[in-house]
This record gives sequence, C-alpha cells and structure tokens, in this order.
Amino acid sequence: MAWKIKKVKVFSIKHRRVVEGQLRRMSSVFQDRRIEMGLTQEELAEVLDLTVVYIEQGRRYPSLPFLFYICRVMDIPLEIGA
Repeated sequence: MAWKIKKVKVFSIKHRRVVEGQLRRMSSVFQDRRIEMGLTQEELAEVLDLTVVYIEQGRRYPSLPFLFYICRVMDIPLEIGA
C-alpha cells in the first residue's frame, strides 16, 4: 500500500498568526525561565551554543530538535499537542 502525502502549500494568514502567537509565547517562557535561572541572554546563549536573537527576540526560531534541547537544558516541560 502506497502512502499518499499531500503537500502543504503556504500557511494561510489565519494559521500563520496562530503559529506566530505560539512562538511569541514560547519566547516569553524562555525569557521568564532564564531570569529565574539568574542568567543574562548572553550567558544562556553561550550555554546553549546559539545566538541571543535565536532565543528571545523572535527574529528566528529554533528547529524542533533544538527546541527540545533548549527545553531540556532550561528544565521546561514540553507539551505536545497542547
């Protein structure tokens, strides 16, 4: 049996806004946790081996595997499908 996979074209504006909102909330969670840990953005970036922009500024977002890594290092529970 061959699997048929539909290609996803471009996200609709509605879905893009939802995803971008979730990513902004994720950045906020990272920032709050970093402050709880007593780290500066630069110190956390050094621990994670990535740039500050990647973490909190919302200009770029990490890949899914790196997101798991960040959550593990920062001891943030990650809920799938929430």
